[in-house]
Amino acid sequence: MLSTKKALFISILLALIIYFFDFSSKSGYFALRKEYYLVSRVIDGDTIELSNGERVRLLGINSPEINEPFGFDAKDYLSKVIEGKNVYLENDLNLRDDYGRLLAFVFIDGKNINVDLVRMGLAHTFELNKLSKYVKDLRDAEYDAMVNQLGIWKESNITCLKLVDLKISGAEKVVLKNECNFSIQLKNWILEDESHNRFKFPSYLFKPNEIIEIYSNNKTAKFSFNKSFQIWNKEGDSLFLRDSEGLLVLFYRY
Repeated sequence: MLSTKKALFISILLALIIYFFDFSSKSGYFALRKEYYLVSRVIDGDTIELSNGERVRLLGINSPEINEPFGFDAKDYLSKVIEGKNVYLENDLNLRDDYGRLLAFVFIDGKNINVDLVRMGLAHTFELNKLSKYVKDLRDAEYDAMVNQLGIWKESNITCLKLVDLKISGAEKVVLKNECNFSIQLKNWILEDESHNRFKFPSYLFKPNEIIEIYSNNKTAKFSFNKSFQIWNKEGDSLFLRDSEGLLVLFYRY
């Protein structure tokens, strides 16, 4: 009788484990056993759509938008590698983003595509503090891309601009100084954070030893993002300054 009760208890326990851990894709979870999903199309360098209609945002990375330098390259690479193919998706701490998209690491043939995009310089790391997996892999991949100046890390030949200050509280602003011995035309240069809040410079001749300020929200300032929200996250962010060709002039992470 005792063994029968034990067997019944074990059966019930196994049933509960299967119930709680074998979630369906409709709920936004993926089963612990490997399940593969067909990629119907690639939307951009960090977002894909599955054949079941679900959109997936790749975790831990942020690729340039399609109309930005290297944005098409990121989408093109992702399309060639996974579009029309079956991929394995692996979730982390958060299952969906604010737009309802699934959040996942994408694998094909055992390769972590999220990490691959970063290693090739087609994306930078993003919100690693919200991850419990593959953080070291992503950081190492980004370091390799930076050292080798791949993709978004390819440096401009202008290297004499200095970040004097980044004020992230109150009236947010970025303070830049031209330490070059020549003037620089800033037209179409881009200043952005890691979430791709972008400020495009108008035509302006940045003179030697001159200091300029770019505010997050100041309608009377010469340069302003004119955003109604704080751009520079207090818990950590990245600053990118790119020339008119999209090449990296300044990078700062805190």
